[in-house]
Amino acid sequence: MCTVQLICSILNKADLLHLYIHHYTHDTERREQIKAIYIYIFFFFSILPHKQPYYSLLPNNGTKTVQTSWNEAVLSACSGSSCSDWLKMPLLPFVLLLAAGVLLSSAEAQSSFSKLPDSYKQGVELAEKNVNAHEGVQHHFLFFKTIQKSQIDAGFDVVYIYHNFYLKATKCKRGTENADTTTCAFRNDRPLIDCAICYKTYAGAIEEEPKPYVSCVHKPALTQDMKKDRIEHCNKMGYSSGSPTLLAVIS
Repeated sequence: MCTVQLICSILNKADLLHLYIHHYTHDTERREQIKAIYIYIFFFFSILPHKQPYYSLLPNNGTKTVQTSWNEAVLSACSGSSCSDWLKMPLLPFVLLLAAGVLLSSAEAQSSFSKLPDSYKQGVELAEKNVNAHEGVQHHFLFFKTIQKSQIDAGFDVVYIYHNFYLKATKCKRGTENADTTTCAFRNDRPLIDCAICYKTYAGAIEEEPKPYVSCVHKPALTQDMKKDRIEHCNKMGYSSGSPTLLAVIS
């Protein structure tokens, strides 16, 4: 099969995978990253001159079927109803894809958190502590990524901070000590928690007054009214700085 047909076949399968992983994550950026990894892995295996047979699950009856080579499977035609099932994809590339997606997610989250200023890390840790102390939470949640952040420098080493970010469930149990993304891998079968926090810092440390505001809600349950209440609360705190600048706006 020519190169053009090969590329079309891979992209076709990638689009099917994109629909499949939609059930596991609603993060558009994450789905696109996983799809890109899939295309790379699948193309890599398609050009390997493997002679040994391997096993794949085909959508016709779900039984194991021996293929003569990687190339034969990769270059197989994919049209009509024969592509309606994601199981058309060979098992090994799919397993590698999932592993790569998990590692990418954890590594990015760890890197993203490490790049935050210490005053922002303190707020994230406060939110994590509140969420992971809730009896209804079964799995340990960790910082995933920032959605929006802003601050007002009020002078004399006083700063008002607003931070909106996601927490994501891990495979560790709630209350795991010294948990981080290197020891607790993220899981994709739980909704993200959307957190919005605002607080006052002095000399880089969170002040007890005014009391830090922490609002964390499962993303599917977050409404526009909730977002509005968050913004209003944090802006009231920001007004006390004497600055006309809004501390937070609806994203």
